[in-house]
Amino acid sequence: MTTMHPEQPERPGNPTLMPGVGPVRIGDPGDLIAAIPAMLGFRPARSLVLVCLDEGDGPARVRAVMRHDLPDGAVGPLDREAIERMSLVCEREDIDAVIAVIVDAGRAPGMHRAVVGELELHLSGRGVDLVGALVIPEIAEGRPWRGLCGDPRRGLLPDPVSSSVALAQVLGGRAIRSSREELEAIVAPHPDRERAGLAELLRERPARRSRPRDELRLVLARIAELASGHAPYRHELVDLARALSNPRVRDALLSLAVTAEADAAEQLWILLARALPDPERAEPAALLGYSAYARGDGPMAGVALVAALEANPRHRLAGMLDAALQSGMRPEAISGLAVTGFDEAARLGVRMPPPIYGG
Repeated sequence: MTTMHPEQPERPGNPTLMPGVGPVRIGDPGDLIAAIPAMLGFRPARSLVLVCLDEGDGPARVRAVMRHDLPDGAVGPLDREAIERMSLVCEREDIDAVIAVIVDAGRAPGMHRAVVGELELHLSGRGVDLVGALVIPEIAEGRPWRGLCGDPRRGLLPDPVSSSVALAQVLGGRAIRSSREELEAIVAPHPDRERAGLAELLRERPARRSRPRDELRLVLARIAELASGHAPYRHELVDLARALSNPRVRDALLSLAVTAEADAAEQLWILLARALPDPERAEPAALLGYSAYARGDGPMAGVALVAALEANPRHRLAGMLDAALQSGMRPEAISGLAVTGFDEAARLGVRMPPPIYGG
C-alpha cells in the first residue's frame, strides 16, 4: 500500500524485481496481466500496477513492477505523492515506457480514467511514456480485460498459474500468494496473551553474561536446528531475543542474506517476529526485511520493515531500509550491509557461510 500509516505497509514507489527469472519479455496484454501475480509475489486487488518496460526489438522487456492502492474516491494528495514517487523511480532507473494495469471490480470508469490521467501527467514530466492502460476486475482465469482511454483491445485472461513467469518463479523457490493479506499474515504477531508470557520471561529470566561471539554462534545453531525440524523452546526464544538485541550480533547476521543459508535464516526471523513481544520483535523483523530486500522481494521486505517499525518506531536499521525501499533503491545499493556483516562476524571470530553472489 502507499501511505505512512502502519496498517498500510507497502510503500509508494516500491519496485519489485524478478531475481532468478531475468528480464521478462511479454508481448500480449493478457499474458502481461497474467504474469503480474508472479512478478509481485501475490495477486493484487483494488490496485494500480505499473509495469516498467525497456522497449527494443521484439516484445518489450519488463524490468520492474510497482503497485499502489486505488483511491476510494477522487484522486487525493497521497495518491499524487505515490504516483510522483513511482515516476521518480522510472526516471532514475531510465525506464523507457510504462503500462498501467488497474485491478478493480467496483468503481466507475471515470475514476479509472482520472487515475490514468494523473499517472500520465507525472510520467510525462519525467520523460517516461505511458504506452498503455488496461483494466480487469480481478486477476483470475477467464476474467475479461480491456483497454482504457480509447484503446480498443479486449480479451479474456489466461490462467495466471500457468504463465511462464509464474512457472519460473515457483521453480526458483519464490511463493506466489493469493492476496496481500496472505503476505502480511506471514509476520503477523501471535495473540497478545502468548507474547505477554514471553515478555514476562524476558523480565524474570536472568540475563546470562555472554560474549557476542557466543551469542552469534547460538543464533547460527538455532537456525540449523530449525532447518532440521527442531523449533526452539520458550526459554530459547528468550535467549535468541537477547542475542539479537546486541547490535554487533544483529549486524553480523545481515551477511546471511547473501548466503545459501538465507532461506533457513528467514524461517527463524519469521518465527521470532511472530512470537516475540514489542520491542524485541523489531530485530528479527528488520533482519527479515533486509533479507527479502536483498533478494529483490519488495512486497515481503515492506511488510517485514513495517512490522519492525510498529514494534519499535525508532529502530534505525529498519527506518533506513524502509526509506531506501520507499525511494525505489535497488537491492544492489544495500549490498554493503552484508559486507559489513561479514566483517563484523570476522571481528567476533565467527566464520559465516560464504556468499553465493556479489557480497
